[in-house]
Amino acid sequence: MNFAGSAPFREQLAAFLQERLPERFGAEQGQIFALDGAAEESDVVLYDRLHTPQLKAGKLRMIPAETAGAAIQTLDALTAGLLVEEARQLRAVRRLQKLTKKGFTGGLELISTHPYTLGVIVARTSELSLAEIAQTLAAEQEAWPLPERVSAVYVLDVGLVVYQTPATGEVRYFPLADSTLSTVAAGEDTLSFLLLYLSSYLNSIEIIPPDLMPLLSRRF
Repeated sequence: MNFAGSAPFREQLAAFLQERLPERFGAEQGQIFALDGAAEESDVVLYDRLHTPQLKAGKLRMIPAETAGAAIQTLDALTAGLLVEEARQLRAVRRLQKLTKKGFTGGLELISTHPYTLGVIVARTSELSLAEIAQTLAAEQEAWPLPERVSAVYVLDVGLVVYQTPATGEVRYFPLADSTLSTVAAGEDTLSFLLLYLSSYLNSIEIIPPDLMPLLSRRF
C-alpha cells in the first residue's frame, strides 16, 4: 500500500489497520491510562472495542491499560535520536500497571494477570540500516527490564527488527533473557509482516474487562 496524500502517517496507518484487523479491535490515536498514572498519547492504539468505555479528554480517546493490546509510534523518517525518543515513550506505556481480575473456583481464589501491551515503532523510511536500528535499540534498552522493552521496529521500505530466540529461530512478541534483536529485510512485504504480527498477537490474548472502581475511589 502506498501511504500517499496529505493526511498524517499515523492517521493513514490507523485507517489501514482498522480496515484489516478483526472487528473487535479499534485503531486510533489515544492516551493509555492506569491506576498508577497515564502515558503520553500514542500515535495508534489497538484496543478491544467491547470492553473499552467511551472516555475522552477533549478529542483524545482515553483507553484503559487493560484493554490496550498494542501501542504504536509512527515516524516519517527514523533517526537514532527519534528511535531512542519513541522507545522511551513506549516504555512508559509498557510500565503501566494492569489490574488483575479475581474469581473463585472450587473455593480457591484465582488471579488472572493481563498480557503485556505490545510496543511497536513503525516508520515510512529510515536514515539507519536495520543493523544500526538493532544496535541502537539494544544499547538503549540494555539496562531496561525485559517487560519494558520495545517489541519491534518496522521500516516500510526496508524491513523489520524483531526479537528472536537463537536456539529455535522463533520470533517473539516480547524478549526473554536469551532473545536477540534480529533483522528481516522484507522491503515491499514489510507492511504485510506488520499486519500478520499484530493480528497474531491480538488474536492470541484474552482481554479482561477493566475494573475502573479503584479509579473512582481515589477521587474521594
